[in-house]
Amino acid sequence: MNINEIAKQNYLWVEKMGWHNKTTLEALALVASEVGEAINECRNEKPTQAFGEELADIILRVLDIAYWQDINIEKEVLDKMAKNERRGSRGRIK
Repeated sequence: MNINEIAKQNYLWVEKMGWHNKTTLEALALVASEVGEAINECRNEKPTQAFGEELADIILRVLDIAYWQDINIEKEVLDKMAKNERRGSRGRIK
């Protein structure tokens, strides 16, 4: 299953749950709340076992927004990776 198929499957599940009752801005705020939860799992020297699940929550919320807004997220990610590669280190130490 590619990332766009995962986005669609997740979107359909969120739709079935009746959770698509927010604006794009509100949906982005929920991404931020998931980032906050991930941060809480990293407060000690080593991330907790729940850290991976929190990262998954972030990704799923972003994929939901991407599918909802008809964004081909796989293409966008690949294009951004290529752009970053072309930019190189931009003076940053490697």
